[in-house]
Amino acid sequence: MQIAESSRRWEHARRRAASLLLWFCFAAGGLVFSLLVFPALLLLPLTERRRRRCAMAMVHTCFASLVAVCRALGVMRFDIANADKLRHLGRAIVIANHPSYLDVVVLLSLMPRACCIVTSRHWRNPFLAGIVRSAGYLRNDGGPSLVRASESALADDVPLIVFPEGTRSPSRGRLGKFSRGFAHISLAHDCPILPVLIDCDPPAYTKQHTWYSIPATRPTLRIRVLDVDLSPTVVATEALPAASDDRQAPGMPTAAETTPDTLTPLAARRLTVFAEHFFIDQISQHGFTRT
Repeated sequence: MQIAESSRRWEHARRRAASLLLWFCFAAGGLVFSLLVFPALLLLPLTERRRRRCAMAMVHTCFASLVAVCRALGVMRFDIANADKLRHLGRAIVIANHPSYLDVVVLLSLMPRACCIVTSRHWRNPFLAGIVRSAGYLRNDGGPSLVRASESALADDVPLIVFPEGTRSPSRGRLGKFSRGFAHISLAHDCPILPVLIDCDPPAYTKQHTWYSIPATRPTLRIRVLDVDLSPTVVATEALPAASDDRQAPGMPTAAETTPDTLTPLAARRLTVFAEHFFIDQISQHGFTRT
């Protein structure tokens, strides 16, 4: 019994040390790329489009290596289904729930080129600022500016990654309220929406855990790329819920009050509510609510 307990403690300590090493490598790598590698790209005789693609390829390669090392050191298991759909994805919006720190790392490791919509604080983060700027990632300022900024990426056949919750999920199997940015982009540019379900069991690197905390057993990050298109051109308007739940924004116009000026906001609101309910249902169906 004592030998088994000692073995468990040793394994936990080993995984903690390996995890801290990976976080250090991530931070140091972010600084090196932000201060040296990506600025060096500016000195090369490349077009802005080519420079962004090179930066995206570098991010993909580095994150794929980080995931491989994470798996090899036994820090985390990865269970990914239908990943080929991401690897060969073109002009589309990928929306996913956001249970852990590592979600965007794993998604970018699966996608040779992709544009992320990130929070404004990443643009001030010394470890990430150079990366998000060089790769042409978009700042989630919301409104028409985000829709206009997304146009160049989609026109270049580059998929967008969006976490509609805006931050990590409140707990396992629960979602934060979805923002409408992805819906406005899809409506404006008529592009497909690909849903991706993510779960971490047992929970690790979540909103309730510090970045250095390690669960007693090795966690598994599960990713399910669904073969569904949630874009408004595929999801019939009649199928969208009336968005009359408690989370509905006050003052939403009725059908009789709808005018051309309110049509797009109304459609975006309805599509967002539909997507949120779709994720809640799928998370339950895939057993991601079990604790």
